[in-house]
Amino acid sequence: MHALLKCLALSALFLGVLACSTIQGDERTTSDSSATMAPTAAYPKIVLYTTSWCPHCKEAKDYLTSRKIPFTNLDVEDDISAWEDFSEKYQAKTVPLIVIGNDQAILKGFKRETFEKALQEVQK
Repeated sequence: MHALLKCLALSALFLGVLACSTIQGDERTTSDSSATMAPTAAYPKIVLYTTSWCPHCKEAKDYLTSRKIPFTNLDVEDDISAWEDFSEKYQAKTVPLIVIGNDQAILKGFKRETFEKALQEVQK
């Protein structure tokens, strides 16, 4: 029964990603698109919930890696604990989901400007 529920939930996740594939970022808006992160800055904990096939997840991972921003990547298809947090704790339906600090910022989707603004707010 648990395997069936997981399969149904993953199917719903996949359909949600397909339906929202043109939407990037969360509902926040930003007017400062020139913000950049210094590679030597002290960063809060960053957890990235992803799947292996999601292009927006890859974009987020590439962005963080290229800027040497430390993060934990949790694949919701491979890690049942990550899936449970993703779907139950954060009530998320699409990837990527980015959690900054101790739930101080929760971003659904990835948009560079939105991420940078949220990161700066958490670092204050």
